[in-house]
Amino acid sequence: MKNIILAAAVSLIPVTAFADGHSKIWNMAGLGNAPDSSEMMQGTTGSLLINTSTDLWDWSQAPEGFPTLVTAECSQTVALTPEGAPFGGVGVCGMMDPDGDLAIYFGEITPQMEYIGSMTAGSGKYEPYVGQKFIGTVTGMLSTGQQMYHVVAAD
Repeated sequence: MKNIILAAAVSLIPVTAFADGHSKIWNMAGLGNAPDSSEMMQGTTGSLLINTSTDLWDWSQAPEGFPTLVTAECSQTVALTPEGAPFGGVGVCGMMDPDGDLAIYFGEITPQMEYIGSMTAGSGKYEPYVGQKFIGTVTGMLSTGQQMYHVVAAD
């Protein structure tokens, strides 16, 4: 169950757009697949859960010139209490779109299972949006570890 809960925080990642002369993150939805790999490191005062997954991102609200559907390779490391509750972590997702442009997103996973982060690197059409901030939240999860999430601008 720990793997399933933490898989939900894997990749709550946004994309940015340019609208009305200002950088803006558009709303997006993601489908987090069950982890491709999962490792649990047990400690005396807690545990580390390390997951990787390939997620599907719905960018149907993206501006012209951006793809409407992409996949991302995501990994996260989450700290768990001895009882299995998350109390922090980090996640990274990288994607390359069909045009060959790429973006890397990094975020902090909060104890409330929100993902607060930013785009840390981008090429091509993503380059102007490096530093854009976002907040992601899980909107639903199955017992298999698959989940839906939603991402919005943090500012």
